[in-house]
Amino acid sequence: MKLTSKWTLWFILVALYAAVIGGLFYYNLFKFVFDRKLQNEMVEMVRFRTPLLVQHLSARPRSDATFPEAEVMKGWKKNDDRIRDLVYLNDDGSIRWHENVQFIKMSYADYNNETGFETASVPMAKRDGRPKAIMFADGDYYDMAIPLLAKDTVAGIVNITVSRASAKALIRQSMVRYAVGAFIMMLLIGGVLYLFLLLKIIRPLEQLKDGVDAVSLNRLELNVPERGDEIGAVAQSVTGLLGKVRDEMKSLQNVEIMSLEKEQKWWKTILAVTVPRGSRALVIDENNNILYTNFELNVNKKGPVHLLDIFDGRQQSVIQVVGEALENPTKVLRGNVVNKNVKCTVKAVQLPDDAGKNRAILVLEPEKSL
Repeated sequence: MKLTSKWTLWFILVALYAAVIGGLFYYNLFKFVFDRKLQNEMVEMVRFRTPLLVQHLSARPRSDATFPEAEVMKGWKKNDDRIRDLVYLNDDGSIRWHENVQFIKMSYADYNNETGFETASVPMAKRDGRPKAIMFADGDYYDMAIPLLAKDTVAGIVNITVSRASAKALIRQSMVRYAVGAFIMMLLIGGVLYLFLLLKIIRPLEQLKDGVDAVSLNRLELNVPERGDEIGAVAQSVTGLLGKVRDEMKSLQNVEIMSLEKEQKWWKTILAVTVPRGSRALVIDENNNILYTNFELNVNKKGPVHLLDIFDGRQQSVIQVVGEALENPTKVLRGNVVNKNVKCTVKAVQLPDDAGKNRAILVLEPEKSL
């Protein structure tokens, strides 16, 4: 897998992880905000009606609701579709108003046994003197009990069963906006990171790769632009390595040249002793190049001189003798040839292999006339 693919995969995984964690955080935040907003709206509606309700509660405590109180309760429930049930209670818990008149003046215990309050929010609100909201029905509703205070004393309680549908709709809409925003943010951040990765890492690495591929043995140089980052440091290291390789190759070439010069001196001494005067001797390497001769070669050629550069097609016997000698190491093979109008006896022998250096000796001896 390429670097861009790996980084893209990691970015997607990290972005999804961050989006999920952020989604959980914002979901709970939205839930808290919109639920609190719903609760505060209900409390404010009760507080708006509190002076009127407290006035009648003080005038007629622990009795049924007056006509104005009943009108307030009916109008409130009718005009707010979020309210499912509405119960107006006295300070002792008896029912002061209910849309079903048979429950009016019923005690809290009797009503709870017959119909049942959804939660214990009413006694909690009476005990603490503060509004209480308890969620029920798998989070679809709130059971809210809001006390009506008269001189810091609970004169009555309004019990409201309010739907959370509006709050859930707001939460759902907010989460959709969050998901869209997170996706757009991922695209923007991903695009910027991709451009940075492409311009600052991928392309420089490709240039470095192309530069390394273009390095040849004849010219050990790395042609890449200088950079001040880690990629530039790698390029400098590769350049340093090529310099060391170049120096080592020069050293090896110098050693090879010195070894060749020593070998040529060695062959000069050997052939001076073993080859008769007037005979021509050639030392041939494993590539049929002329390594040493005891005579001067008149060949205008740069680089190694091949055996065929000296003996042309009319001297096939020489080539044949040399070929047979290469196929039969240590065996002296003979032949005849006319070299520069002089009949010569050709002798060739392939010497034993010495540490990977194959050498053959070719001797041309002029035939003596009778």
